[in-house]
Amino acid sequence: MTHHEEDFKDTTSTINVLMVIVAMVAMPLLPMLMGWFTMLR
Repeated sequence: MTHHEEDFKDTTSTINVLMVIVAMVAMPLLPMLMGWFTMLR
């Protein structure tokens, strides 16, 4: 049971790290995407 808890904790931290990386990549690109949508209109 202890191994399962450690595995679950590791999985959660991995998902959190992936979410942080995706947010760091996507947030600066949002204004650029909005600018493209405005230009292409």
